[in-house]
Amino acid sequence: MSSPYFADGLSPRKEICNFFSTQPAYSLAWSRRDDRGAFRMAVGSFVEEATNSLQVIQLSPHHDAAAAPECADFGVVASANVDYPLTKVQWQPSAGRVDLLAGVGAALHIWECEPTGEMGELGLPRSRLRERAQLTTRADYAAPITSLDWNSVDPRLVLTSSIDTTCTLWDVEAQQAKTQLIAHDREVFDVSFVAGSADVFVSAGADGSVRMFDLRALEHSTILYEAPAAVAPSRVGASPPRHAAFTPPLLRLACNMVDPNYIATFALDSNYVTVLDVRSPGAAVGQLVGHQAPVHALAWSPASATQL
Repeated sequence: MSSPYFADGLSPRKEICNFFSTQPAYSLAWSRRDDRGAFRMAVGSFVEEATNSLQVIQLSPHHDAAAAPECADFGVVASANVDYPLTKVQWQPSAGRVDLLAGVGAALHIWECEPTGEMGELGLPRSRLRERAQLTTRADYAAPITSLDWNSVDPRLVLTSSIDTTCTLWDVEAQQAKTQLIAHDREVFDVSFVAGSADVFVSAGADGSVRMFDLRALEHSTILYEAPAAVAPSRVGASPPRHAAFTPPLLRLACNMVDPNYIATFALDSNYVTVLDVRSPGAAVGQLVGHQAPVHALAWSPASATQL
């Protein structure tokens, strides 16, 4: 990662800071608190066994930009074990009295990151991740959760999406589900609150659609976009080649953090990003082309309505 330190107070200097994980890293989230130190993030692993982990890492105050590339600049300040990979992790948006972190996989996990008062590796203060809740909608079976979004207006609310076609709204203070709805015809892969709203959210799923919901009127929803049909590649060795049309799943979406009218999304194996305007449902307002291979992630700038 690049670290913009200022040598003379005016000119930024580019540095590469390293963290070496003992497991393949998958999910990542920057901490939003300034009172716990800069350059702090949560990192989830991806191991195809029930031996995964969540780590909170932080940049060492003693890191040296001139050190050898194999030297670690980030140290682990807290960790927790989880059985299955966390598909997404996110810190609580507002800096409240407690420091909360959420992650989803087989369930919605809520951890509190508590300082221990001890010093750890690389001169960093140690913390502990204390699990405050592990939430599922059913005791006998819990469908895997694909994504989450923590509401920035009302930090009690967390929204999750699942492969069982549903979206669930959780009250993390009461540690229970407030409402659950069938959002799509197939798996739901991503969900996000619209910027500045505690009620309006959007979702994307395997049925190839982006849908908008209002928690105050869940009997109605708006289909903002449906991905155009694509042609599936022919099976290797098939003779003659057979081509079948299918609707590509929409894997991820992102709501503009400055202008709530704009949403970006991309489809499976797509090398472009589709931009939507909620004021013009049914059609894309633009496609961002530039990648030579499939897109895997996207995010709007938190400070600009035009940067993605």
